[in-house]
Amino acid sequence: MCNGQSTRTSEGGVIAILKAPSTKSRPPLHREWSMRLQGDHSTGGTSACIDGFDEGVDGSPINGHLVIHRDGDLRSLPSSTEESSILHRITLPKSFKAGTPFLLHSKLDLGVGGDGIIGRRVSLLTGGGVLGEGIAGFN
Repeated sequence: MCNGQSTRTSEGGVIAILKAPSTKSRPPLHREWSMRLQGDHSTGGTSACIDGFDEGVDGSPINGHLVIHRDGDLRSLPSSTEESSILHRITLPKSFKAGTPFLLHSKLDLGVGGDGIIGRRVSLLTGGGVLGEGIAGFN
């Protein structure tokens, strides 16, 4: 809250709440995931943490990735993952576990404008398509 009356303490970094996109053939789901990004001071890189899932439907590890798009429009088609719309593509590590931070291969700009990711659309993708989408904001 901007008025100074919130009891929630800022954790810093970036957060995106990802919700499953609804289509005519698939009603909206109430499930959501959270993606948090923070500067990793020990390495100078960026660490990520995703909560909300850690296994595939059959119990196998998730084989997927996060896409940070150049736009911030959730009305864009969920399947719009053509290279020209992608600012960053982050592959989930093979040892991915929900709630366990992992270091990204490159440092991300956690700010606004230019290469910054604040206000950008974020998609969580697996081989089966888009699991969830949201907008990156300050945490």
